[in-house]
Amino acid sequence: MIRTKSVQILALAGFIPAGKFITLYRSLLPLLALCAASAAWSQALSGVRGSRVPPSPVGGVQQPKPAAATPASAEYRFVAFEIPGVNPGGPYSQGVMGIDNSRMVTGYYYDGSSYHGFAWRDGVLSFLDLPGAADTYVIGANNRGTVIENYDNGIGSGFISGTYSLHNGTWTMLPDPSGNTDNSAYIVNDLGVIVGDAYAPNNVAWIWNPGTKAYSIYAVPGSTQYSTYSGGINDKGQISGQFQDSSGVWHGFLKEGETYTTIDPKNSQWTYAEAINNSGTIAGTWYNLSGWAEGFIRTSDGVFKVVDVPGGFETMIIGINDRGDICGMWVDPKLGLWTPFVAYKR
Repeated sequence: MIRTKSVQILALAGFIPAGKFITLYRSLLPLLALCAASAAWSQALSGVRGSRVPPSPVGGVQQPKPAAATPASAEYRFVAFEIPGVNPGGPYSQGVMGIDNSRMVTGYYYDGSSYHGFAWRDGVLSFLDLPGAADTYVIGANNRGTVIENYDNGIGSGFISGTYSLHNGTWTMLPDPSGNTDNSAYIVNDLGVIVGDAYAPNNVAWIWNPGTKAYSIYAVPGSTQYSTYSGGINDKGQISGQFQDSSGVWHGFLKEGETYTTIDPKNSQWTYAEAINNSGTIAGTWYNLSGWAEGFIRTSDGVFKVVDVPGGFETMIIGINDRGDICGMWVDPKLGLWTPFVAYKR
């Protein structure tokens, strides 16, 4: 395990250097109250528009477990890093949501008063906020320099989604799906197709077609109503995500056209299929029979590998690129908090 605590701050076009955040005038998100009441990371994420993780089956105070050590973990070189300026008072103050083929990791963090987006690569950290937004969440990026942004305009109308071009510094806002608001985009493939969810009046999973500039709504057959959540999309149009069955259990899924495949590691209580790359490899998080979060990789031929950060209490994998590099969060026993990591495939 390599730990990175100090980083070089790089200001790209549209990126805000550390210490020059937008002044915000709004109350704290309801998420903060949830964070204070519960120590389940994914319970907190479920209150963040732009997260890809439904609630955790495990509540209460975080409890330690033996250090994780899985055979597949040896296939990766793990690097843990911290975001300067993150509020140290809360355990859910930062999230890593995606990694592109250049190994740029994207995510968001809370500074004590608002949320900001960031990009991190090889120890170089960049901050990205939509000018005038109350809160900004950077979720994912494709390999053509298009970044997914979800933001709060601070006037109580919910979250709005858009994209930002790293090449020309332009912002493009997405319309809300018809009849739905509080919109969250998650990932964009290299063809410009985006998947996400809208949350009001009820959760719906959607696909945005940049050619027709229109949404299509979908749901996993047999899922409980409004329980399908988008996760990732690759250039073949394969989509990963999660849904809830009639007994209240969450399962991962793979959508290929109108064909759906359930994604569940053996002995999983709940499964979230967070991301998929162009080889059809799915990365995600599952909860074992003891109720602990562990990362997994599922190859296109259906083989599962458990991948945990060595020495960590719990691991969540949220992003994967075409090389097989992954990113996510782990519970650092020294900090007792969920902390970002990136793992490079050896």
